[in-house]
Amino acid sequence: MSNVYTLHPPKSDLILFYEVVEGGGENTWGGANAEQAIQWLAYAPVGSRLLVSAWDSDEEDAHLVGQTLDITEIVRAASL
Repeated sequence: MSNVYTLHPPKSDLILFYEVVEGGGENTWGGANAEQAIQWLAYAPVGSRLLVSAWDSDEEDAHLVGQTLDITEIVRAASL
């Protein structure tokens, strides 16, 4: 089994932040709960997007890690 590789890293301490953004770029909802994010996207106006970003945080500051990802298409495809 020494040649088995995984694409998924172990659970990290990063904080995931979800945002539902309307077509014009206006933020409709934001939070750390994935289920709520999907519910908000389902009721959002046509053209809205679901974005997710990862944040590293200590007691005082939060720092964005990597780039924000648009996961709208994958969430909609999984909902079919």
